[in-house]
Amino acid sequence: MEQSHKKRRIDRKAILRESKAIVLMTLMITVEALAVVMLYTPAGVVTGGVTGISMLISYATNGMIPNWIFVVIANTPLLFLAFRYLHIRFTVYTLLMTVLFAAELALFGNLRLPQLFNVEEPAWRVVSVVFGAVTMGVAGGMIVRLGGSTGGMDIVSLLLNRKFSISMGTISMSLNVVIAIALGVVRAIGAGDYRMGVESAALSIIALFVMSIAFNNIILGINRTKTLFIISDKWDEIAPDVLNKMHRGVTYIPCRGAYTNQEKTLVYILTKTIELASIRRIVLEKDPKAIISIIDTREVIGKGFSAVN
Repeated sequence: MEQSHKKRRIDRKAILRESKAIVLMTLMITVEALAVVMLYTPAGVVTGGVTGISMLISYATNGMIPNWIFVVIANTPLLFLAFRYLHIRFTVYTLLMTVLFAAELALFGNLRLPQLFNVEEPAWRVVSVVFGAVTMGVAGGMIVRLGGSTGGMDIVSLLLNRKFSISMGTISMSLNVVIAIALGVVRAIGAGDYRMGVESAALSIIALFVMSIAFNNIILGINRTKTLFIISDKWDEIAPDVLNKMHRGVTYIPCRGAYTNQEKTLVYILTKTIELASIRRIVLEKDPKAIISIIDTREVIGKGFSAVN
C-alpha cells in the first residue's frame, strides 16, 4: 500500500513537471514566432535553419509561398530522423513545437501585427535585428534545455553535438551563414543593387552571431560548471570541509611530485560558479600555500548537474 501511494506521488510530480515544461516551451515558441513576424520580417533579414530557408523562399517569391508552408514540409523528414535516432520524449516535444510554430507563423502573419521599430531608419533596423536575434537565441535555448526543440536544424545540430561534442550554436552558425549569403544574392538580384544584398546578408550574419551567443549561454547556463584540482599537504582537512559545508563530492587522486618525488594526494572537485568563492575560501583558510587549478567545464552529466537531452 505504501509503495503504491509513493508511486502515485511520483507520478503526480512527473506529470506536473512535464506540464510545466510544455507550458514554458509553448510560451517560448510563441515568442520565437512573434520575433520572426515582428522583428525579422520587417527588417528583411533571415534567421537560421529551416525557418531561415522558409523566410528566404518567402522573400524570393514576394510572399506567394508563406514561410510556414516550408517549415512543415522540411521538418517532416527531419522528424522521422529524430524518431529514429533521438529520445522519444524529445521527438514528441519537437513535433508539438514544430506544429505550433508553423500554426503561429500562419496566424501572426495574417494578423498584420504592428512593427516594434521603425525599420526605415537604419539604426532602428539594426536594433530590430539584434533584439530579434537575442529573443530567438534565448527562446530557442530555453526550449532545448526543457527537452524539446523547434525542429529543423536543431535536430541535425543535436545529432552532430552528440556524435562530435560540438556546440549546437556553433553548428547552427556554420550552416546558417550559407542561408544569409543566399539572402544577399536574392536581395541584390531583386533590387538590382549589390549593396542591398551585402547589407541584408551582413545584418543576417550579425543576427546569427548574436543568436548563437545567446543560445549557447542559455544552453550552458549562466551558472557554469567548474573543475577544481587542488594540491595541498592539508588535503585531508580541506576535503571534509567541502563535503560538509558545500555538499559537493570530492575525489582523491594519488599522484607524485616530479621535482620532490614525494607522494601526494590531488583533490578533484566539480562545482558551480556561484560556489567557487566559498570553496576557494575553505581551501586557503586551511592552507594559504595551496595550489588551485580552476578549469571551465563544458558539460557534466550526473546527479547535481543538468545536461542537454
